[in-house]
Amino acid sequence: MNEKYFFEMMNITDAQMVKQKDKNVDHEKIANEFMRYLQQEYTDEDLCMLLVCAGFIPDLYDSDSSEETLFSKLMEVLVAEWANRMGYQAQFLKEKSSYEDVMFLIAGKVVVCDAKSFRLGRSQAAPNVKDFLKLEDIRKWLSRYDNGLGGMVTYPNTHEWAKGSDAYLYCSTKDCPTVMLPYIYLALLLHFKNSFDTDDLAELWDYDRLFPKTLPKKSVEGNRKLYWNVVNNELIRITGITSDIFYSYIENCKLIQLKCVQYNYDHIRNEKEKIINQIRYDEKNMSESEVREAYAEYKISNETKKLDDYMKRIKDFRLKNSEE
Repeated sequence: MNEKYFFEMMNITDAQMVKQKDKNVDHEKIANEFMRYLQQEYTDEDLCMLLVCAGFIPDLYDSDSSEETLFSKLMEVLVAEWANRMGYQAQFLKEKSSYEDVMFLIAGKVVVCDAKSFRLGRSQAAPNVKDFLKLEDIRKWLSRYDNGLGGMVTYPNTHEWAKGSDAYLYCSTKDCPTVMLPYIYLALLLHFKNSFDTDDLAELWDYDRLFPKTLPKKSVEGNRKLYWNVVNNELIRITGITSDIFYSYIENCKLIQLKCVQYNYDHIRNEKEKIINQIRYDEKNMSESEVREAYAEYKISNETKKLDDYMKRIKDFRLKNSEE
């Protein structure tokens, strides 16, 4: 297996940031270039592999940085390209405020999609539900269309709840049917697209039949299991593949994904070793007085950082008007 997929999204993001250095990053131009690149260079199976390894914001990117913003935009393009290859008319949205990431048509009905990415090194195993899904946003996005089918949230399955969550409750709500599908499920659907009528996927939003009642918030087995029992069985029925083939493909994707996660871990470890080696090198080439001065600067910075943050926030948010 070509391991380029493990870091493809990061490498493209980094290359574009180098090209855009000292310029305003033109996200739309880069997004369109990335779409053309996928269309010209990626077969369906290549795209499946990219989806399997997708959705991991590099931990070395600063929060809310230009790199993170661009990476997230490229993820939206990836989802839009998946939808196009499934035979759905799709587009990623230029407007960001109060708009969905991706919109596509299944059997003439609109699906609004929120394409999620998360850091592997985030402090929690799964995201806060409010960071994962807001049904009110889905309702607002769908209200702009006369032919709305429902919502969809795409995300890396490595960031899912162990047993239960309000997310499964929200994603089984009939009045705003919203399907949560990990990127490995998008890969499965693309891989088997010639086995079924892809317009039949619209039946996945038939919540009157699938979820006649919203899943309970708490249950002995957990509402995660209840949700996936319904969705997996429906996908097996729609695609026409056997349950053995379905679960075998998903498990194989998870093995590839695990290797991808390990490579990301090793990448961070290697960066740490580079920093340590550079510090050791610098220390050996410093005089005793330089070492003492560097230590004092480090200790001052480390032990006063919180105080500096407090003072900055007070000045920015509480004293700003008094200085005007």
